Amino acid sequence: MPVRICCVFGTWQLLSLVASLRQSIADESSPPQQEHEDYLVLYETAGVSEHFKTDLAKLASTVWTWKRIIWAYDLLTSERKYGQLQIFRIHHQIRATIGLEVSSADEIWACFVNRPSEKILLDSYPRAKIVLYEDGLTSYLPFEVSTMARPPGTRLRKRITGAFIAGLSAISPALRLRKMADKIERRHLKRVRLFYSLLSEIPVPYALADVPRSQVGASLMRDLIDEVSRDALSGDNGDCRASTNPRILLLGQALSRNGIMSYAQEAAIYRHIAEQIVERGYDIVWKEHPRIRAPFFPELLDAVGNMTSDPSTRITEANLPHTYPIELIVSRMNIVCCVSGTSAALLYLKWLYGIKAYTFAETLIPLMTGADILMSDMVRTHAMPFSALQSSNGTQAGIC
Repeated sequence: MPVRICCVFGTWQLLSLVASLRQSIADESSPPQQEHEDYLVLYETAGVSEHFKTDLAKLASTVWTWKRIIWAYDLLTSERKYGQLQIFRIHHQIRATIGLEVSSADEIWACFVNRPSEKILLDSYPRAKIVLYEDGLTSYLPFEVSTMARPPGTRLRKRITGAFIAGLSAISPALRLRKMADKIERRHLKRVRLFYSLLSEIPVPYALADVPRSQVGASLMRDLIDEVSRDALSGDNGDCRASTNPRILLLGQALSRNGIMSYAQEAAIYRHIAEQIVERGYDIVWKEHPRIRAPFFPELLDAVGNMTSDPSTRITEANLPHTYPIELIVSRMNIVCCVSGTSAALLYLKWLYGIKAYTFAETLIPLMTGADILMSDMVRTHAMPFSALQSSNGTQAGIC
């Protein structure tokens, strides 16, 4: 029975993985479908709460049949400065923790092949093929491919030195981990056999141009979401209350948690957006990002309270554990559109349910650099600017 190691670091990524696993079954028209033995590895490189870890493991146990669910938060990290003996010990520890020998894994399913955490796992099982599944907008960033060799055409000594370094790197994963930063190693890229994508309208990065791409069906993902919502939320009916005004879903992000800006800066942006939404005649349903450390809802409630005498009716929180993705209940929510900054959920809700998407990414750009600006550009291409949101006509929003 083929063995797959599946890597997950978030609740939405878990749904993306399982949808991709289901799509792989749907794609196998011939030969007949083959059973697999699946191991799930849970980790997160930027640090999450114990509550997040527990909720992720709990959700995982309901969505797929796993041979084992392994917590690897202390093993798969963003650390890259290891000695050679250290890295070999870590490889051994990973195999012992998962319970699979070096030649036992046939495939590794992951979102990335360029980060230290995934590279360590890939080098622990060097013979396994790699299948990529979508993380979100980060899956479409322009990854750089690197080798340890010097470019051709340089002086003889440099070429000899480059060849020596390339040869040394072949037997030294610790050296590769230090020197290649967040670039994709060609040895790993050659092992990638398929990429399962959700957002078909976004082109794959150049590094993956030669990797076959399989589109996960929207109906397949909706079916999965319906099943997970029914099984994992114990009949929770989402947020279907009637409201006097049309209701907008406002999604938070983890910008301060990720070091893009301070908590105060992020809170100020959300307060300003919430005030504008209320001024335009809408009620708000707020959803915290699954990975946040400090909630923003008290800030928003205070901001709306400065504008109206009934803030608890003008802004409410989504009836969902904040560690879970909003996609689990959004189809049962009574909303007219979704507003966020650079959240990929804007694109997913549009793809899955045709929900109108508005972005205030232009407000965030002055505080962003590098990859965050690129993701902002992606969102702005596929969502309307927040400034285009018209005022409500005040008609009652119907009951779900």
